[in-house]
Amino acid sequence: MNSRTSTFRSLAVFFLTVSLSLSGSFSLTYFVSAAPKTENQIVGQLNVVGAATINDKKAITGTTVFSNSRVGVACAGGNRATVNLGKLGRVELAPGSQMILKFSDGMISGDLVTGKVVVNAPVGVKVAINTPEGVSASDGKEASMLAVATQRGVRCVPVVTSQASSTTALSSGALAAILLGAGGTAVAGAAFSSQQASSTNP
Repeated sequence: MNSRTSTFRSLAVFFLTVSLSLSGSFSLTYFVSAAPKTENQIVGQLNVVGAATINDKKAITGTTVFSNSRVGVACAGGNRATVNLGKLGRVELAPGSQMILKFSDGMISGDLVTGKVVVNAPVGVKVAINTPEGVSASDGKEASMLAVATQRGVRCVPVVTSQASSTTALSSGALAAILLGAGGTAVAGAAFSSQQASSTNP
């Protein structure tokens, strides 16, 4: 009788031990699978004035922007879009701009297809913007404000109002200087030459 009781107790202890072990492993598995991921994907947030698109679809203020998105701003006066990237900085797009924006930890980059962008980045964030004319970059050793423009596909041309009594036409050189963002001296010189030519040829 005692041997049977001892055997029964041994079996009970064995099965109880196995049961507790399995229960513990299941609990551990559930805990691991339920634990939140520590890796956070960097995303941006769009702020729009006027009309803008993300991947050729209409976008509004508050739209989430992921890396490798194509951001566009409609070609009309007053339109602009800003992509806020949190601790990375922000990217501002002028009217008529199209850009494939890329960003990761410590880096803002992308391809400017048309128009002009201004990238603001704090210390420690590198910037590299590719255009058909070349690459504009910042090494991140200092806070930077990088203005990048391309001539390709420029569609937004400033509209100059004219009156019958006074008409001033900008030469091709002056217009090119404005689109390229040249200094005031170059623009003024080109405009002055244009005015001289018009005054000598009534």
